[in-house]
Amino acid sequence: MPEPTRLHRLIPALLLLAAAASAQPLRPAGVPLDSLAVSFAEAHGLPSLVVGVVVDGHRYVVGAGDVNGRPPDAHTIYEIGSVTKVVTSLLLADAVSRGETTLETPLTDLLGAPVGAHPGGPIRLVDLATHASGLPRLDEAMFEQDGYDPADPYARYTLEHLLAFLAEAEPATEPGQASGYSNAAVGALGYALARRATRSWEDLARARILAPLGLTETMAAVPDSLAARIATGHGEAGEPVAHWTFQDPTIGAGGLRSTAADMLTFAEAAIHPEETPLDAAFALTLQPRRAVAERLHQGLAWQLVDLNGGGTMAFHDGGTGGFRSFFAALPDDDLGIIVLTNRSVDVTALAFDVLGRLRTARAGLGG
Repeated sequence: MPEPTRLHRLIPALLLLAAAASAQPLRPAGVPLDSLAVSFAEAHGLPSLVVGVVVDGHRYVVGAGDVNGRPPDAHTIYEIGSVTKVVTSLLLADAVSRGETTLETPLTDLLGAPVGAHPGGPIRLVDLATHASGLPRLDEAMFEQDGYDPADPYARYTLEHLLAFLAEAEPATEPGQASGYSNAAVGALGYALARRATRSWEDLARARILAPLGLTETMAAVPDSLAARIATGHGEAGEPVAHWTFQDPTIGAGGLRSTAADMLTFAEAAIHPEETPLDAAFALTLQPRRAVAERLHQGLAWQLVDLNGGGTMAFHDGGTGGFRSFFAALPDDDLGIIVLTNRSVDVTALAFDVLGRLRTARAGLGG
């Protein structure tokens, strides 16, 4: 699951292309999604690629390559990796909006187990969701466990491992004060929220986020009936690789699989949260909480970019052993995008190219 901070170098390119949106509707022919997708897929040797955008409520989805003998489409299933973190942050925000917990609640209160503390204070739920816990990116003990398989690194990481890690943790920085991307932290948050609700993370996510938003093709465990729609992952060299397996302590950090259709529904929810039952939760997650870089802020899981011409882009990328994804919502522009591929190749540049073209076309600056 790659770190969003590596995207900082690409943000200026998007900012330069950004402009205030005009009232003129975008003509689909103005931005050739199909040729952009095919060119990118061929240039990077991708087995398959799906690009979906929602513009003023209208959806466009294009695919390139092949999945199980068929062209990929809006319903092809990919691992979305760390985009899962946005769902976990919504679970936290929803629990807060229901009055079940607070952002300031110490992790140990929900975990029911000891958590290492910094002299400056305990690790709070908000620190986990904003990558400011002081915890490392991963529990290094994961690599030393019996049966560890780098091709499926989280498969044997159990609750016992997580609790031991947290009990012995020594936060490197005071919680809430510094950025430090941590899969371990968000995994712990997901488990703690599920424990408080006395159900599994996937059951909690289904009941409170996925079902209310109509995300019927987003899941951790894919049933056999949908096996033909699941893309096979490929490594950096193009070799087929195994799907990753997530357990309770890590699933909230990267365990979901989804489709372009569902991710565009999710984008529409983030663009128009007032039309969903999660309006208050979205508002909490999309609130800037800490500056990360120039014009870049951290929300609850979301990375938030201030765009030229006004408006904000809320985004997150994701990656597992053989998949990469990029997801963004631009509420002020009424734009959303999802890019999915089944090879370990970064798709951020393509996503930023498409978004830049869309904003430019809508502003009447090109097309």
